[in-house]
Amino acid sequence: MKKYPVISSDQLKLGYEGTIDNALRFFGAATNLCGEFPDKALALAQIGQEEVGKSLTILAAFHLPSDDAAWQWFWKDWTAHQVKAHRAFIYELISPMRLEMQSPDGMKYSGLPLRDKIHQEKEAGLYVDFDVRNLRFLCPAETVSSFEALARTSTLSYLGATADAVRRALFNTEEDFRLSAFSELAYRICSEEIYQQDMPKILDEFSLRSSQHALLISDLNIALEANKKFFTETTANIRQP
Repeated sequence: MKKYPVISSDQLKLGYEGTIDNALRFFGAATNLCGEFPDKALALAQIGQEEVGKSLTILAAFHLPSDDAAWQWFWKDWTAHQVKAHRAFIYELISPMRLEMQSPDGMKYSGLPLRDKIHQEKEAGLYVDFDVRNLRFLCPAETVSSFEALARTSTLSYLGATADAVRRALFNTEEDFRLSAFSELAYRICSEEIYQQDMPKILDEFSLRSSQHALLISDLNIALEANKKFFTETTANIRQP
């Protein structure tokens, strides 16, 4: 059996913060490119979403024991692009806030890929491909629409914002306690079949464990509410004529 290394708490902190920062940088780059280079914007936004998902995996890893066998859970999906991109959506359990868009043809977009698999978005945005059926080369600039790029970038915006809100709450005070405590919830939502309607009870039970747990959830709610206010005001301004 292959041996998987155990990562120290200090390194997990660096990785956790690094993946969220990197995701937000991808969002900034994708936003800048959406107008003129939508194909490249799509690719960068999809990679950014993978980084968001990776941040949740790293946060959950604070809950793993210092045992090589236990860390197989962490390493088995470390390079699984599909898993990382879809794990980002698990942040919606922590905050159900979602930005939805409507395409010019009336289709409602809620974050799911417009291609068969989400990792195909970055491939479509980066590489010239060959269409075997029609015997022709396909260039990213002709296969990626502005809407597809904007849709993935908007999804990255709210998922990244939720990930950042969690980080702000965890690092607000007593970061070692908070990372260790909240990692239990992160591990559960990554490894168990938990639904949105289950989360209020789970968070309430977590909050009742101690005054420290209660303050953590209070800080998290404040950070999430700030996100909600920002997106509500931003979308309202966009809709104004």
